[in-house]
Amino acid sequence: MVLGLEALFYFYAAGSLISYMMSDWHATTDELFAAGATFTLLAWGFAHVFVVVQALHPGSFAAAVDPQLPRTWTELMFLSFALLSSTGIGDVIPVKPLARAVTTVEMFVGVMYLAAVVSRLIGLTLIQHRKLSDLD
Repeated sequence: MVLGLEALFYFYAAGSLISYMMSDWHATTDELFAAGATFTLLAWGFAHVFVVVQALHPGSFAAAVDPQLPRTWTELMFLSFALLSSTGIGDVIPVKPLARAVTTVEMFVGVMYLAAVVSRLIGLTLIQHRKLSDLD
């Protein structure tokens, strides 16, 4: 269950970066890089959770190619990025209740991440530009 600990580490790191991005009222370049890094950390964390779910409940994920075989790391990582970004592409699908529950959580996290963090950074950037233009 080392992968479960890795997932916790990725989620902790993502939470720390979100806290950093929300801690002040200025959007800087490093916060924009943190937004991208956080998205990646969340996707990696959920991919690790998928591997754990698959180990605990074999057959949790199916695919168009060899549906009976366990999904590879690459397939689960692809699924994670597709769910987090809300693109919905991919041939890997959750078929067991726990897998469906975890993927649903990831979809919700992806939407909330975009709504909360990215929109806040965009809003702060617009406020900064408005203040600069008011000074001219």
